[in-house]
Amino acid sequence: MNQIASNIAKAGVLTLLAVWPPASAAAQELIDTKLERGTNSPYMLGDWSGGRTRLANKGVTFNLIYVDDVLSDTRRDVANWSRVRGTLDIDFEKAEVVRGLKFHITAMWQAGGNLGAHLGTIANPSSLASVNLIRLDSWWFEKAFVQHKLFVRAGQFAGLDSYGVQPYGESFINEPLGYAMGNLIQATYETFAPAATPAFEVRYVPSRRFYVKSAIFSGNRNPFHDDENGVHFRFKDAPVIAAEAGYFVNPGLSPGEQDYSGLYAFGTTINTGPFQNIATGQRTRTNYLLYFTANQQVCCSQARTSRALDVAFTVDWTPEDMTRNFSQLTGGLRYRGLLRRREHDTASLGFVYSRSSGVLNRALSQYGMAPYAAEKLLELNYAFQLNRWLTFQPVFQYYFDTGGDPRRRNNAVAGFRTLFVL
Repeated sequence: MNQIASNIAKAGVLTLLAVWPPASAAAQELIDTKLERGTNSPYMLGDWSGGRTRLANKGVTFNLIYVDDVLSDTRRDVANWSRVRGTLDIDFEKAEVVRGLKFHITAMWQAGGNLGAHLGTIANPSSLASVNLIRLDSWWFEKAFVQHKLFVRAGQFAGLDSYGVQPYGESFINEPLGYAMGNLIQATYETFAPAATPAFEVRYVPSRRFYVKSAIFSGNRNPFHDDENGVHFRFKDAPVIAAEAGYFVNPGLSPGEQDYSGLYAFGTTINTGPFQNIATGQRTRTNYLLYFTANQQVCCSQARTSRALDVAFTVDWTPEDMTRNFSQLTGGLRYRGLLRRREHDTASLGFVYSRSSGVLNRALSQYGMAPYAAEKLLELNYAFQLNRWLTFQPVFQYYFDTGGDPRRRNNAVAGFRTLFVL
């Protein structure tokens, strides 16, 4: 089974490289070739004289994005982190091959300096930074049943891409707001990009407003070591089981229609262990985490523009005798179109509160050691959408009690993110 899956993954990579023209791009929706000129194009390298559109009409889309974070702290330490993600999606139904069948594959290169690891923060300043690698991140087949209400997905994919992910993540730079809640990995070893593992998911969507889904992932505790290049499809350690139910408010309406759209979701992840009590060292079999997220548009422009104010809130909790940072709370505001004639820009303000375990702190106090505090992070950024394929996003972050250690100094971080859709 492992060898078969490995061969499928390798074949997917070769297919991606074989069909990928030198000028790849993001094409998740059909494109009008009449609009693909100059700065109005969503791709830096254009539409290949209509080639992308023709492929998209046949169910084949490409996505190649380059993102770079440059961040510096108060000690003038500078970290530069770069990532290139390439994705191929095939809709076999649109290609008139197999009804309701889709295929997805993603490969990634990333490298640079991790400022969060250098500062010892709980909430990483960059949602991109982890380890240097070239890796096949994910691949999967998905089949729709029951008039496209029941979906079954199988292959290799990450839990944090779907369970605990932040719906407004593209508007923030730090990890808990820009990607997913950070303590999900610590508490249950939920898998994350670009370290996806073998997985299987069932999703039921009875209406446009409501969905329920559940998945099981191979909970590899050292995924980069277990499968360095992502093509070995390796099952290891206890599985992670995730489940989520969500409700959409006014789904499917376009920006500028005063849609007041939103998403409210509740979920959980469970790992059957083993784990250790962080105070006593006693072993136990199971740990779990619960989370709730609410994302709501609260204000729209009266005109038919994309100007709008959105609110984001997420909180999670796991037993504090198992995880040092047992609870994390994030909140954010973003406003699109703050400046006149720049209605596609986004100004964002975010807050991350990472709580430390009282069980651990009481144990430390008994030994005369200083307890941990809660780390607080404040972020302010502004994303300039210079054109449809280039975004420049300056950011300022301030950490109170960095790493949850009150003996450490507070830290200010400043820098910028640059994103190219090639």
